[in-house]
Amino acid sequence: MIDSFFIFCSMATAIVLEAAPFLLLGSLVGALFEVFVSDRALERFIPRNPVVQVLTGLVAGMILPTCECGVVPIARRLLMRRVPVRMVMVYMLAAPVINPVVLLSTFVAFQSDFSMVGLRVLFVAIPACAVAFGLGDAKAHDVLRLPEPIQLRMHGIGEPSVHAHEHAHEHGCSCAACAEGEQQRSRLMAVLSHTALEFLSMGRFLIAGACLAAAFKVFVPAGILRVFADSPVLSIACMMLFAVLSSVCSEADAFVAAGFSMLPRASQLAFTAIGPMVDLKLIGMFMATFRGRISIALVAIPTALVFGMSLLLHWLGGWA
Repeated sequence: MIDSFFIFCSMATAIVLEAAPFLLLGSLVGALFEVFVSDRALERFIPRNPVVQVLTGLVAGMILPTCECGVVPIARRLLMRRVPVRMVMVYMLAAPVINPVVLLSTFVAFQSDFSMVGLRVLFVAIPACAVAFGLGDAKAHDVLRLPEPIQLRMHGIGEPSVHAHEHAHEHGCSCAACAEGEQQRSRLMAVLSHTALEFLSMGRFLIAGACLAAAFKVFVPAGILRVFADSPVLSIACMMLFAVLSSVCSEADAFVAAGFSMLPRASQLAFTAIGPMVDLKLIGMFMATFRGRISIALVAIPTALVFGMSLLLHWLGGWA
């Protein structure tokens, strides 16, 4: 029993130590974009064609990377700045996976397996595009859960006040060097603060997920593991449920999934695909931010598609 406990501690620690640098890097990159990139700058790159809008939203995470814990507030701000709904929705679902940090962490976690990286992107891109195209030409007030007065003023929200702008220049030091130095220090502190809060907030989920993965591997009897391994339906469903409940950040979840090496690869892929689109914290944010039918669609469509695609991959691709 003592030996098993030490093995459990070693496995959990190894998963956390492997994943923590990527979680920290993701937190830092997200903080840099939060502080230095304005919503207005993003609006300049909005295409007019609906298909191009969806494709742009799909790859926007390569430019504006974020994990799933911070993507819903960003999506809400973009919607209130009149960014097209289809573009925002596909970005919200895809960006936590289709970004450089997560792609690199997946590549490292699965020992340089390009197929896992490519299939993870595909398994996220298809549900994201399905949700985006399904919403059609919906407007922000059709999807957001907002009080009626705010809906009526949607087009004015977020616009800077001319008087406030003029007033801001009436006070403060007139020395340009002092003003610039103070602004840089303020931005640096904001970046460090965002990074630390994000890392500490999501680190607990990483530790919990690593402990569950290690406990499953060490303490669950081999006979039960064989039942999971021999049943693709059961293994995929359980790994998807585990992803939703554990809520591990997308920068680190590939390392947790890789810890379940005794299960079929399709179930590990399902874990890495569904978690960044649907987990407990996201479900709560969906319900608080979007209207009821939109929240249901954001959970049901990715879940059904990821489950179906994972089964199909297992049966046709022989991913045992």
